[in-house]
Amino acid sequence: MTTRAGVSQSETDTRNAAFWNELCGSGLARSIGIDDRTTESLRKFDEAYMAMYPYLARYVTAESLPGKKTLEIGLGYGTLGQLITSRGSQYHGLDIADGPVEMMRYRLALLGKEAAARVQTGSALDIPYPDGTFDYVYSIGCLHHTGARAAADEVCVGGVDGPPPGQLRRDRPSLLRYQRGG
Repeated sequence: MTTRAGVSQSETDTRNAAFWNELCGSGLARSIGIDDRTTESLRKFDEAYMAMYPYLARYVTAESLPGKKTLEIGLGYGTLGQLITSRGSQYHGLDIADGPVEMMRYRLALLGKEAAARVQTGSALDIPYPDGTFDYVYSIGCLHHTGARAAADEVCVGGVDGPPPGQLRRDRPSLLRYQRGG
């Protein structure tokens, strides 16, 4: 498969994995003096992150998540994943890069949750779960980075049980980039 930029999907995935291995949000963390991953530092990061993106909490708190199977694609610093988990869902995470996977596993361990099998390195274009596995899929500012319009289709068709088809929760910039084909 070739992306719109004329680059193979494999090369795009390799580049994305290398780039996003530094956690999305690392610049924010440095700007507020965080250079470790202690519980206090993560709390401080989460407060700053949610202050920058106050609308994100509504994506999670508007749904009744206890017992629901959720998948988050694009894990970043783990703020949203921890919030999803704390709402009682059966959380799963997927990221193209190892760094965010390690951070999310660490955060789940801090919560006393099993993480190894539930948080994986992988592509949104090849979700490693059978169709209909998840009640909700969250992807915040991520899918447009795949370089393939098929990413949202894979999530909506392959990863979520309906009706309605596709309980995909993502931020508006990602949605707009997908709609524009960017």
